[in-house]
Amino acid sequence: MNKSSAGKTVLKQIAEQAGVSVSTVSIVLNGRGDEMRISAATQARVRECAKNADYTPNVYARKLRKSAEGRNVKVIGVFWSTDFLDDSMGEFFQNANQAIAEKSYSFEFSIHFFTSGHLSEIRDQMNPWQFNSMLFCGARKEDIDVLETLKLDIPIVLSNNAQTETLNSVYVDNIDVGKRSAQELFNHGYRRAGIITQHRLTSGASIRRFGFTSEAERLGMTVRPEWCVGVDFSDLNATSQAIYQILSGPEKPDSLFVVSYHNAISIMMAVNDHAMMFPEEETCALMICGQNPMLNVLAKNAGFINLGIGIYARQGLEMLQLLMNGGVKSPVKWVISPKIDASNLKTLSK
Repeated sequence: MNKSSAGKTVLKQIAEQAGVSVSTVSIVLNGRGDEMRISAATQARVRECAKNADYTPNVYARKLRKSAEGRNVKVIGVFWSTDFLDDSMGEFFQNANQAIAEKSYSFEFSIHFFTSGHLSEIRDQMNPWQFNSMLFCGARKEDIDVLETLKLDIPIVLSNNAQTETLNSVYVDNIDVGKRSAQELFNHGYRRAGIITQHRLTSGASIRRFGFTSEAERLGMTVRPEWCVGVDFSDLNATSQAIYQILSGPEKPDSLFVVSYHNAISIMMAVNDHAMMFPEEETCALMICGQNPMLNVLAKNAGFINLGIGIYARQGLEMLQLLMNGGVKSPVKWVISPKIDASNLKTLSK
């Protein structure tokens, strides 16, 4: 019997056990059950019968699951937002691969990209029969709504997102990030702060900004609206101009809270250029959410809060391993405590 005939035979067996037609089995196992208005109960029954038959319709997934010299390789579908196609992706997968080697996980990744807020546009790629589990990076509230509606029957973990009560997540306490940033600047003698954000704020960045402003107000720091700007981090010239305008006004901040390290290099360079043009002034301090080696090299008066991208990768995989092995029950939430590096942050003279 050839592979095609064998596959049809298994589908027929599943159909008989589930009490439905072969076409219904095919629709459900290819992730189109909701689209074709097949009841949730019928879909669950079909998947259970297919699971008992050790059947998966996706050839690539089957190859991964049964490959590697007999190892039980688990396929993790990683869904990555196109908002973060930068060095954070490299840091994430570098740590993920290190965790796989250290923990002897039998994992393979199948990577899929989506636009934040538009996860619904790739619903067909989230077929639970292609993967043993899924990991979502950069999901917005709209994306979480989609996932909660789909009710996928495999383990799912959200990386750095706590906007759900029903899904598993690994995340940093962004309120704490903002508050500790304000506290660090205050403890180093800074009393006037501006805030630099992206035009299009992620939920995490919005929460960090709120944490900073609320704590700055409690500490008695001044945060003026004209010192707070949203910039397009992909436009280096516009970013530099925004920083120059903030630091060239009659009254100016002595520090800037940068809610995301994406293109923070251009912000740091603009501040350094201003310091060279006006050496008699105190250099404006930066508190940057995120860290990479290049930022450390350029830092003249900056502190960093490590948002733990590498930790997301490691703990996300550990959580998936536990979920797939039945070691914990959903929903699971692990909170990462951010680490501060203020070694390059100068203390203002009293």
